[in-house]
Amino acid sequence: MKTVLIVEDNARSMEMLTKVVKDIRTDVVILSASRREEAEILALNNKVDLFMVDIVLDTSNPGDVSGMKFAERIRAFQQYKYAPIIFITSLEDPKLYAYSDIHCYYYVEKPFDAEKISSVIAEALEFPRREQEEPYIFFRIDGVLYKKYISEIVYIENSRAGQIIYCTSGNLELPYKSMKTILKELDSERFIQCSRFTIINQDYIEKIDIVNRYIQLKDVEKEIELGNSFKKNFLKDVVDDK
Repeated sequence: MKTVLIVEDNARSMEMLTKVVKDIRTDVVILSASRREEAEILALNNKVDLFMVDIVLDTSNPGDVSGMKFAERIRAFQQYKYAPIIFITSLEDPKLYAYSDIHCYYYVEKPFDAEKISSVIAEALEFPRREQEEPYIFFRIDGVLYKKYISEIVYIENSRAGQIIYCTSGNLELPYKSMKTILKELDSERFIQCSRFTIINQDYIEKIDIVNRYIQLKDVEKEIELGNSFKKNFLKDVVDDK
């Protein structure tokens, strides 16, 4: 199953592009957004195989290139470093920038040549998803950067006094940040909040005691609390992810 995200503010163009994709393959999930912000949320919450992006998403703004900005943004995420992007626009010549800086897969000008765009989409949908290197994150402590692979991080405890990152390769102590900020910086579906002050890596879950509300992690002696207000969503996310 392939997933295509179409980012297009023109309803008629969106309808046409959707039809072209559906005519090519039936095993495709089509996501759509008319604004950059919507598109970013969809990209982060799904595994997109092909992006089709109109460079101009706000025709009321003479200098708008928000579609290009969206493409720059997703290229910063490891999972989309090599994902094919087809740009669609009526701008005169953004090709050089699109190809050299953002590495787009193809460039289609409006008005569409249906046969040509169909061929391009069909080809792009066959583009293999490249193997990703193991994801990692940098933590900054007193001006020093510490690189930790996501697979090394077992769990994180947070409090007003600061946060402790428990890792298989040694722990790190950092200043306080909100739980929302920590999860955003981790940028990985492997991490999930299980209580007001704790985030765990699902890969280390060994046992979940629903009655007594605690989680046992591999090679961790202490029991991790499963907060009552977090229990329902936690169990849903963990079960759905297995």
